[in-house]
Amino acid sequence: MHCFSIVFLLSISILISQNIYNHNELNWFTFETDHFLVHYHEETENSAREAAFVAEKVYHPITELYEFKPKNKTHLVLRDAEDYSNGAAYYYDNKIVIWSTPLEFELRGSHRWLQNVITHEFAHIISLQKAMKSGTRVPGAYLQWINYEKEKRPDVLYGYPNTLISYPIPGTVVPPWFAEGIAQYMYDKANYDHWDTHRDMILRDRVLNDKIFSFKEINTFGKKGIGNESIYNIGFAFSKYIAEKYGEQSFKNILNELSHPFQFSISKSIGNATGVEGDLLYNEFVENVIERYKLLSEPIMVNTIDGFQLIKDGIANLYPKWRPGQNSFIYLSSKENDYFSQTDLYFYDIDKNKDEKLISSVSYAPTWDTKGGIVYYSKKATIPNKNGSKFYDIYAYNFEDKNETRITHDQRAYNPIFIKSDSSLGFISTFDGSQNIFKYSLSEKSIERLTNFNDRSIISYISYDEIKDKIIFDRTTHHYRDIGEIDLATRSISMVLNDPLYDERNMVVGNSKMRIHSDDKTGIYNLFMENHSDSTYGYITNVVGGAFMPDVNDKNQIVFSLYQDGAYTISLLDSIVIIENELIGYSEDYFKANANMESVIVEKIENISTTYEDQFPEMFLMPKVMFDYGTIKPGFYFQSGEIIDRLSLFGGASTNSLKDFDLNFIFEYRRFYPTLFFETYYVTRNTSDSSRYRDAYNVFDDITFRMTEFRTGLKIPFKGTSIEVAGSRQIYRAIINQGIPTERIKGGSAYDYYRGWHLTAKWELNMIKRRIDRNINPSKGWLVWSEIRIENNKFIEDVNLSEAGTLLEEFNNNNLIRLEGGGVFHYELPWRKRWVTSIKAETGWMSNDSADSFFYFYLGGMPGLKGYPFYSIQGTKKILAELSFRVPVFSQKQIDLLPINIQNCTIATVFQFGDSWVNDNKFSWKKSVGIQWRLNGYSFYNFPTAIEAEVYQPLNIVKVRSDYEPEQVTKYDKEPRFYFKVLFEF
Repeated sequence: MHCFSIVFLLSISILISQNIYNHNELNWFTFETDHFLVHYHEETENSAREAAFVAEKVYHPITELYEFKPKNKTHLVLRDAEDYSNGAAYYYDNKIVIWSTPLEFELRGSHRWLQNVITHEFAHIISLQKAMKSGTRVPGAYLQWINYEKEKRPDVLYGYPNTLISYPIPGTVVPPWFAEGIAQYMYDKANYDHWDTHRDMILRDRVLNDKIFSFKEINTFGKKGIGNESIYNIGFAFSKYIAEKYGEQSFKNILNELSHPFQFSISKSIGNATGVEGDLLYNEFVENVIERYKLLSEPIMVNTIDGFQLIKDGIANLYPKWRPGQNSFIYLSSKENDYFSQTDLYFYDIDKNKDEKLISSVSYAPTWDTKGGIVYYSKKATIPNKNGSKFYDIYAYNFEDKNETRITHDQRAYNPIFIKSDSSLGFISTFDGSQNIFKYSLSEKSIERLTNFNDRSIISYISYDEIKDKIIFDRTTHHYRDIGEIDLATRSISMVLNDPLYDERNMVVGNSKMRIHSDDKTGIYNLFMENHSDSTYGYITNVVGGAFMPDVNDKNQIVFSLYQDGAYTISLLDSIVIIENELIGYSEDYFKANANMESVIVEKIENISTTYEDQFPEMFLMPKVMFDYGTIKPGFYFQSGEIIDRLSLFGGASTNSLKDFDLNFIFEYRRFYPTLFFETYYVTRNTSDSSRYRDAYNVFDDITFRMTEFRTGLKIPFKGTSIEVAGSRQIYRAIINQGIPTERIKGGSAYDYYRGWHLTAKWELNMIKRRIDRNINPSKGWLVWSEIRIENNKFIEDVNLSEAGTLLEEFNNNNLIRLEGGGVFHYELPWRKRWVTSIKAETGWMSNDSADSFFYFYLGGMPGLKGYPFYSIQGTKKILAELSFRVPVFSQKQIDLLPINIQNCTIATVFQFGDSWVNDNKFSWKKSVGIQWRLNGYSFYNFPTAIEAEVYQPLNIVKVRSDYEPEQVTKYDKEPRFYFKVLFEF
């Protein structure tokens, strides 16, 4: 009777959405084209109209390539409510979401954003819908299994779960290398994205350092460093290889194979489509690229000039900037982080060989003031603004007092430069996909716009020419960066280097009229120098990887970012030597291969727009088969979400041969600042019992327990934390049908045994650091939460007959206030990478010590002291502490277990102690020790899979006396207890 109200909620809890900002400040509009419904908020109208033109232009070539068209018009959604850049294809929703800010980062080349990303994402929509096994209505199915503790207490229907398994059977199985590779390939003649120098650099570097992934490794993401980006590159190159050898129509044939109901192997699908299985064809491709890159790189290796590497730790070491007048510099680095984009600001003193971290979470190039006492840089605020947006702003760090000052607020400002002529700051800012250069007066605290580029060209980098008082900038209008300058005296704009066939970037100017920039004219990025004081010019590096982001001091020493062996390092050129052109890169004429590109797309569709109205894709149906308490429960989930996420609904239903029902429905409405939600649950359990009546008759009872709960409330984001306020109504009912078969006597009764009203407020702050293994092995940071619940509880005391002969329940009031709180802290041992000790604690208090035990805290089982059954430790107060020590057994492996690819494994020892008690009972610590084993990876190439097995040994014997039968004492001996879970996350 205690348990079943909890179990169903637990089994679906992972499907409830997270608290997010709703951006209700945005006004949305829609216009329609021949094949698309375009939705945008008014800040993205220009981007939306250009995006619509791109989408219509590529519609026919892509659908004809795959011989597939969506059933309905595809939704195209444009967003720009924060400084974020990406594109996403929700192929079951037939929806593309584009963030209008152009994607520019150090592992990708520069290409006009909208023509690139929309072609890419629409290729996803068509190719992945082509691969569907059951159409857009059925994304997949689930196999689920719940097992329970063997419960000794007679007042408990069955124990708490000790096994939870929810495993997907997907409706689409396409590995990431193939999905991304063919999306980057686009279609023949489409070169809005193409095999550029950055992609070539990353693949070449892996080949030359003998680190190219195996076929098994490219089938899943979840890689460290630039591993995931390498899968994009390898997938692109391998897809090009397949198209060149078998024709681009082979993509369609492979997807046809993957759409077959029982085909889950990409290798076999490639084999059936081409005649050569995928793993063998990939090995052939690898041999080809190894031969090619070794041949092209041998002359470079003989004449390599790449300086002396000063900073090697970390994957991303970027934008070094000399400190004026000193032999030291600042730079950005990801050395303490797992992801390329997680860069911090560092200061390195060459003379002292001292490296110091200054500020966390800094992005883009920083700058010094002229005296070298203040560093200006850009980062996002830790706490979002009132609408939930996080924008880049400029900050200053003072080397004397070690203080940080925020300069701008919600300006979307990045890449600051210090302008000596008037002690101001130049910076880049973006709006509606267009980027421009601005100037901020430090004295007047005012902002002036210096450029008016409204064509969505990309401004990627700026620097300052102190001699000529000019701002130098990188600009991309189609493919590749060009270099221009702004004369701050006249405000005139001119281009300095703008060859359309190769990339020129990152120009800096030294005090001796020396200009240095990076270009890829020869197929590899190298540094090029022009010295206007003596008219010398030429390449000054010759690297196998790539040379970027130079800075020169008054001694003509150059620091720059060198890509080598899968990482950007900081390298120093102490002296400058001009290298003969014929020794540089692949060849002097390599850039000519970039001729005959498709024209840039700048046109717009000017169709009339209307105010946006809620729109929904088809509702998803996901069959499931659940094995629950020895029965088979077939059922289904259903889910639907509004196109711009204004509301969503999710539910499920299942039943078994006992006519037990599990029904649930969850609705969220996001039109306002808080999210409004409503949930309802309906669960029944049928059981039977027998007894002897006056030692003469066998009486059989069929008993149905029915739980109904309604819950509604608000989810409120507040300064980076999550607050939830909710009210709920619960009714638990028992229905008893009795009979004496030998006498053909039947009767029955029904009564509510519990009715409750609850008002709950919960707050949570999660500061656990984002790391590649945060799910399986959280290793840094903390989380805290608290909850208060006011409960109006009526629990049955007795049942009497009314004058009319009907049953009347008599209830006792069990009203109370419940307070709970807890937290967890993870600490990585400094001498062993990813060896982690964690401290977890929670406590609870109930105001009513005389409340029925039905309302107690229960501290055992899966969510508590795992050495003891869930119902063995109970009371109106609780305290629980846990100390764990976890070590990685292996990481980044590729171990196949049928459809599961295991990548990481950890093992942990756990010591728990705590108790739950009532004031008049003696408090005593209950302790248990355990071992936890975790595995994670992916199933069917893309579905996260988390496997956890635990065994715990209790260190105490526990005895529990029943409230309902005081003479009945249940004893729990020191028996080991086992737990097992297979879910999407731990």
